[in-house]
Amino acid sequence: MIRRNRSLQYTAWVLLTLSLAACSSIDLEETIPLVFDLNGEWQINHELSDLPPDQRKMMEQAQRRDMEHRPNSSNRAIRNAGSAMSFVNHDFPVLVANEMKIEQNADSMGIRYDKGAYRDVSWGYRERGLWEVTAGWSVEGNLVIYSETDDAEVTETYSLQDGRKRLVVVIQVDVDRENFIVTRVYDRG
Repeated sequence: MIRRNRSLQYTAWVLLTLSLAACSSIDLEETIPLVFDLNGEWQINHELSDLPPDQRKMMEQAQRRDMEHRPNSSNRAIRNAGSAMSFVNHDFPVLVANEMKIEQNADSMGIRYDKGAYRDVSWGYRERGLWEVTAGWSVEGNLVIYSETDDAEVTETYSLQDGRKRLVVVIQVDVDRENFIVTRVYDRG
C-alpha cells in the first residue's frame, strides 16, 4: 500500500506525530497563518501517494475480528461490524480523491472533490452529523482537522511543501479496532 519515497514517509511520520500531540489537548489556533493558502485546484501525485484504503477488505477484516472476539454474536451484529468504516470513507473523501478544488477564507474552507462530494470545514469546534470536529493550526503551522464519534477518530493533517505547490495530507483513522494511516500528496494545478 505504501509507495512513497523515504523522505516523504519520514515527513508524514513527523507531521502525524506532531498532529497527534496537538490533538491530545485539541488546542489549535483558529487564525490562518499568512503563508497557508489552500485556494485552488489540486491534483493527486500518484507516485508519492498511498493507494486509497480498500473499504471492502477492511470491512471483511473487521467482521472476521468481530466474529473471533464474539463467536456467539448474531448474524446482524456480524453484518454491522465494519459499518463505521463505510462512514469514514463517505465522510472523508480525501482518502480516495484524485482532485480537489479548495476555497479558503478567514473562518472556513470548502472542498469539492472529483467524485462529486463537497465538504465544509469551519475553524474551531463544530458538530457535523455524528462527528465532533475541531479544526485549526498546530504550532508547526499545519492545518489539523480532528474528528471523533463514539467508535471512531480521524485526524487529518494538511501541510504545504515545496514552495506551497505541494499539499501533503496525512490521514490517521482509528475505527472498529482498525488503525491505519494514509498519505495523499497533491500538486497545485
